[in-house]
Amino acid sequence: MLHIELQRYRSHRPYYLQILEQVRSGILSGEFPAGMRLPPSRQLAIELGIARRTVVIAYEELCAQGYCVSRVGHGTVIAPITKVNTISSHHPRTGMPQWFTVEAFASPETISSITLNRKSLICFAPSLAQTERLPIKAMRQAFQSVMQTASTSFQDYKRNNGHPSLLKAICQAVLPDRGIQATPDQVIITNGSLHSSFLLAKLFAPYGGSISYGIPGYLAIPANFTEQGILGLPCSVDTEGVCLTDEARSARFHYVMPEHHFPQGVTLSPERRASLLELANHHDALIVEDDYDSEFYFDRHPLPALKATDPSERVIYMGTFSKVLFNGLRVGYIVAHPTMIQQLVDLRWQQEGGTSLVLQLWLAELLNSGAVERHLRRIRVHHRKKCNLIADYLRRDFPDWRWQMPSGGLQFWIELPLQHNAQQVIQQWLERDVQIFSGLDYCDRQSKESENYLILGFGGVTEEQIDQAFTQLR
Repeated sequence: MLHIELQRYRSHRPYYLQILEQVRSGILSGEFPAGMRLPPSRQLAIELGIARRTVVIAYEELCAQGYCVSRVGHGTVIAPITKVNTISSHHPRTGMPQWFTVEAFASPETISSITLNRKSLICFAPSLAQTERLPIKAMRQAFQSVMQTASTSFQDYKRNNGHPSLLKAICQAVLPDRGIQATPDQVIITNGSLHSSFLLAKLFAPYGGSISYGIPGYLAIPANFTEQGILGLPCSVDTEGVCLTDEARSARFHYVMPEHHFPQGVTLSPERRASLLELANHHDALIVEDDYDSEFYFDRHPLPALKATDPSERVIYMGTFSKVLFNGLRVGYIVAHPTMIQQLVDLRWQQEGGTSLVLQLWLAELLNSGAVERHLRRIRVHHRKKCNLIADYLRRDFPDWRWQMPSGGLQFWIELPLQHNAQQVIQQWLERDVQIFSGLDYCDRQSKESENYLILGFGGVTEEQIDQAFTQLR
């Protein structure tokens, strides 16, 4: 017997769809066997208190989809259909294939546990941009300007290394500040630094070899290389930056963050920069330079990018706009030899075609108008104030904690005394609605050398939130 229940209130689904779905579900589950005759449309309409035409439409759609057959004089009959929910007792229903495991795609970081959904939580997550002070008016005007030429500019979709307007703006308004002279054919637009490293890893995978990187560090990028079969060679980080092991010195690839090694914020010394370039030349190696937040400096101007002092084209430079504007922007770029750029263009075109044209045009408009540079000048001052404010609180409330005043970047790297436990401190702060993070979040799983370190980011918080957080902690 056919039993239909209609949701008559707060339902946006038409009645004919509700009838169709319930009958179809019964057929697929085996509840309604093949050959069973559905009640006449007039009878079912009276039972349900709806128009007959509604039932007729549902029956017609069931026949069109092959679930039922309608014959004149015989009514509507259920067609032979194979049941789809027969499940072997040996294979419990999980909703996923048995061979698919979450562990296979586990992130190299544990910071994904950030609990930003708690409204009362003040989160000192590292490397977040400050969105409360974005130049919204300039951003809106730039978008309106882009839309005025949309009918012609939006047709410019083809295989390339990026829209010419953005490539030109990067070469003229961004790279010179880092000491880099480049032409548009040496740049490719990407969807951020992670995407840049993924493309590079895919491009270099057939060549094999190894990649050196510092720990603690931003492990997601070297992980892109190791997942492609390139051997990872972790190295320690001291006050002069990454300290290469003997094995790492002969690596085919070196991943570095010369201006602010994340998360410690240390700068690669001039001596080690020169040594790294010499090693790359001697061993026919490549250096992947991640210049993710050099725009934020406090007590000195940043050193020129490693790429700026590389006449031999050994350095592949990765830049991003995520920290300058906002993390969700997902627009970055790679600067490298034109031949390599063309290979990257071919590779990414096979995968996803390119970065959003609207975003590229909008960002080019922002750069050309000077809005990004003006925003940087303002936000740099704001970040310096927040950095100084946190330093004052740390000296007052936690005098036995050891840390260096950041010369730039967006986080503090804090060493706890031996009698303290980082995980306990994190939990105690969390109980007061304040979240900070462990140094272990940026170490290999086997490493224990940073287990008593904390990371306190200040890019995404306001001065008012800083005051409130340390008030709650007293």
